[in-house]
Parts: sequence; C-alpha cells; structure tokens
Amino acid sequence: MDKPNILLLVLDSVRAKNVSHLGYQRETTPELDAFSKQSTTYLNARSPGIHSISSHISIFTGLEVAQHQATSHTAQIESGHTIWEELTGEGYRTGLFTPNAIVAESSNLASFFETVVGPKRQKLVFPEALGPSQVDGNTSYGEYLVAAAQSDSPVKAIINGIYREFGRSISAHDPMQEHAGEYLDAFQTWRDSADGPWAACVNLMDAHYPYLPQERYSQWGGSSLEKLHQKAMGGPLTAQYLGDRPFWELEATENIYDDCIRQVDDYVGDFLTELENEGELDETLVVITSDHGEGFGEYSLLNSKVRLIDHSWGIGDEVAHVPLLVKPPGSTSNETVTEPATLTRFPTVVRETVNGNTGSFVSETGEAITSSYRVEEPGNELPIPAADREPYFGPWHAVCRMRDEQILVDAVRREDHVRYSPVVRQNVKSGDRDYIDSVMDEFSPANIGREDNAIDDEIEQRLHELGYKT
Repeated sequence: MDKPNILLLVLDSVRAKNVSHLGYQRETTPELDAFSKQSTTYLNARSPGIHSISSHISIFTGLEVAQHQATSHTAQIESGHTIWEELTGEGYRTGLFTPNAIVAESSNLASFFETVVGPKRQKLVFPEALGPSQVDGNTSYGEYLVAAAQSDSPVKAIINGIYREFGRSISAHDPMQEHAGEYLDAFQTWRDSADGPWAACVNLMDAHYPYLPQERYSQWGGSSLEKLHQKAMGGPLTAQYLGDRPFWELEATENIYDDCIRQVDDYVGDFLTELENEGELDETLVVITSDHGEGFGEYSLLNSKVRLIDHSWGIGDEVAHVPLLVKPPGSTSNETVTEPATLTRFPTVVRETVNGNTGSFVSETGEAITSSYRVEEPGNELPIPAADREPYFGPWHAVCRMRDEQILVDAVRREDHVRYSPVVRQNVKSGDRDYIDSVMDEFSPANIGREDNAIDDEIEQRLHELGYKT
C-alpha cells in the first residue's frame, strides 16, 4: 500500500448519549458496537461546535470555532486551509457525499472537493401550485394545509406539501429516497471509478431533524408518535416548542430519534462489511463521528431557564459529546481512550497517517473545546418576548479536560458558569471562569473567512426543511 485512503464518516446529529457502545440502554448501534472491537474508541470526544457549519470547518481545517468564527449557514472560507485541498495536492481523489445542504450548498465547503454528490432533493411535484416555501413564517403542518385549501389548486398544493416536506416525502429526508444507503452507494461508485488513493467525507443525515425513519426501523417510536411529531414539522422546532407545543412531545420524539440512529447504523454496518470484503478497509483510515449532538428539551446546566431544542443553542453534553471511532489502516486493535478528544485533530491525524504514523485525537494540551456564538442579539428568531431572550444569547464555551483522574467540564455563557463531571451530572458547581477565559484568550482570529454566500430560494427551502431559519 503506497498511500492509505482517508474516510471521514459523519453521522450528523448523533449524540454520544444515545450510542449503545457508549453506555446507552437501547441497542441503537449494534454495527458500531461491533466495529469498536477492531478500532479505537474515544469515550470523551467533543465536537468543536454545535452546528454543522462551525463543526465541519473546524474538522476540515483544525481551527477552533473561536479562531475561524464562521457560524452562519452561508459562511465562506478562503481556499488553502482544508485538509482536503492538501490531500488533492498529494495526489488523492477527493469526494463529498451528503444530503446536508449547509455543507454541500449554502456554504462553500463543497468547493474544496473534486467530486460532490448531494443533496438530491427534487423540486415541487406541481411547480405551478402552492409550495411550503411560498407560505410566510414558520408554517406548521396544519397551517400549511389551511393555506393549501385556500389556494387556486388545493389538491396540487397539498401534494406539494406532502411530497416536499410534511411526511414521508420525495425530498431529502424521504426515508426511502435519501437515506444513508443512497450516499454510501454513491461513494462506492465513485471509489470504483478510478485507481489511486482517495479521501472522502460522507455526511449522513438519517438522525437529523425531521427524524423520519424507514418503517422497518420503527422500533421505539411507532406510528402514533410519528403522527404527533409530524404536527410539529415545518421549519425550526424552536418556533414550535418555544411557542405553544408542550415539551413532553419533544421529549417523546427522542424515541423516533433512536430509530433513526438504528437506521444509519445499519447502513454503515453493511457499508463497512463491503469495504472489508473488497479489501479496502485494511488500507483506509476510517474515522466515524458526529458533528454535534441533539437536544430534546433538557435543561441547560448553565441556565435553568433554557431548554435545549435540537442544536440551536447551549453547550452541554447533549450537543457537545459525540461518538468517535478510529481505525488506522492495517490495524485491528481494540483500544479505549478516556482522555478528552477533539475533532479539530482530524487534519493532524490524517497527516500522521499519510506519513505512516498513528495520530491521536487527544490534543497536546489535553483539552477539548466546544464553542457556539448563537443566539446573537437581539434574537428576533426567538418567539418569546424580548425581555426573556437574554439566557439564550451566546457566546457559549465549554472546556473538557482531565483533572485528578476525573473528566471535568467547565462551561460559560456570559455571566453563567458551571463545572460538572459528565459521569456524575448532578455534581454541578460554579465553574472556573478565569480558567476558561485564559483558554479562550489564547485564540486569535484566523482571518480565513470571506463574505457570506448569497443563496437562492431553492437552497433556502432546503435549509427550511432541515429546521433552520435563514
């Protein structure tokens, strides 16, 4: 083997808390559990950010979010800073495969790959009729049906809504159209299309909102809960659950989320088996992780007035603690790393691997840092009175480290600060604000950003379907 292949598998929105080989009581990830027997498992891996854009930029460049500060869905970064460009220069074919519109379309991250597949969302079935993007505001399922019924072509408008966003549609989150298998198959076709070393990022969104598992994976959710969840669909969940919808519904949605994790795990398992059967697995650095976690109504440890909704704000383990499995080429050793690990080490690990060495996701300082700069003032996207918005405002920072043989997290948000052990979450104390300030003060702006990208209506609709407000 002249040069090892590089494979980054991002299981978008999968949090460590719901992964069975990391202690979850449900068997959500039997395939990853089996893969962990021949790879290195990082028990305390942290995502650099809690949003796709900020985390992916950090993973691709090795920069902390506090350095690049690219946090908008339309963020642009200058060329010459990603590991993918570096690998292209060393003779690698590079590819990106994902239904994630933020990574593939609204930002410019896709431009650093030679081949890009996705998203595959289709336009409206009846372009001449009303569609979800033409209804103002964060439209719920019921509200859209009312608008459709009042339109010039009610039946066609309803079909557009059903097939584009609300339910088991032919859009990017159709469980039978754009699931993980579709993109893993596309990757395999690309891999087989030419000789030589390859490097790829495959981002899979089966576990991302709107949480639509295929029926065969509906084990913990079920049709009744899925119908209830469907009523909250249509734009950001934050607008629903900071509005009139009760939080118990969001809490119950975690059952459907578990089904979605089981789904992506199954597809990944089949894919890894195929790689192994074809002799490619042994020649590849495989990194399986997530870009962030997900919140289902948990209270923020930093401020009890705040409840976590998907990955819109906050910095707790629900959104920061992610799975991380690493299999170096030629290795089948079963190792467990307890020290805090950070995904910003990905470029370093890749370089070490290309040079014939084994890299680590544990930083030289032993710290794993997570940052988010949302929500920004004045927070008009929050459907609550202006006087109640302050607890949601960022920036949020958390530093995970080992101290006296114990994993500790210090977290701050403006005047809020806490310290806790992820293992014993009840042990919450006042945080060491001076320590976190000293850590964050080490980072100066990297100045790699460009003016944000202008996006068309179709891409904006894709973001809306992912639950984002642009």
